Amino acid sequence: MNNWRELILKELIPNVARLTLIADPDALLLEEKILDEIGRRGFELITFEDHVIFRYTYESKFRSRWDRGDESTSSVIVRCASQGFDDLPYDLFQSGRKLSFSLSDLFPTLSYYVVSALDIAYLDPLFDAQIKYTPGQLGDEATKDFILRHVFEIAPELIKEPKDLLGVLLRRHYRQEQQIPAILDERFIRVLRQKEEFKDWPLEVIVPDSQEFFAFLQERWPVFLSYLAKQEKAEPYDESDHDFEYPGPAVLPFDHQDIRVYVDNLFAEGLLKP
Repeated sequence: MNNWRELILKELIPNVARLTLIADPDALLLEEKILDEIGRRGFELITFEDHVIFRYTYESKFRSRWDRGDESTSSVIVRCASQGFDDLPYDLFQSGRKLSFSLSDLFPTLSYYVVSALDIAYLDPLFDAQIKYTPGQLGDEATKDFILRHVFEIAPELIKEPKDLLGVLLRRHYRQEQQIPAILDERFIRVLRQKEEFKDWPLEVIVPDSQEFFAFLQERWPVFLSYLAKQEKAEPYDESDHDFEYPGPAVLPFDHQDIRVYVDNLFAEGLLKP
């Protein structure tokens, strides 16, 4: 399979059954491309939520026409937002074709608990990584590491110096569209806390929160300029001579080549103030 949608769509064959019941606890059928393809194949999707509203819609729009022999009426997919069909009316359960799709079907070797925390937009790169790297059975922590590395391009074990961490956080927060689940941030922070280099960094606020991260950088920017000025004059610099809101190192490596590529844009876009 080239992508995870094919695992679902290969089962949705037009004209196989007028009524298909699908257990969809992870809302996979509601993904935009899946919805478009379901419609293109001539299906109409109804989510079973309220018994009365569903019964009225189903009876008036579909079953009454089928009973009259109207073959032009669309085939129907009834989506159940649970793992089974226990809440469905008995007559539907008896007559419908039954299917089930979940994240555990798509990612059988990864932790369901961790994968289910991801936004559905990240299933594509995760599915690609699963095919490319064929991981064995992974527990919660190993799944977190796998996702951090292959979906969000974060390898905590390779972060050894301030420039490494700043580079990762700049890539994350400057993009800003990344939606990294809290359980992955917690794992990332826990690994960093094991390293002496980052023991006094305010990781719990600057890792998940863009505004806090840029406020942290803003607080350090004038300090960095002062540090450069003293270097030019060959004067000693005392890092302890500051009253910071955010703990951590006084001087950040704004002049490192991996960080400098962001600095101009941060000022130009108003994320930092000169």
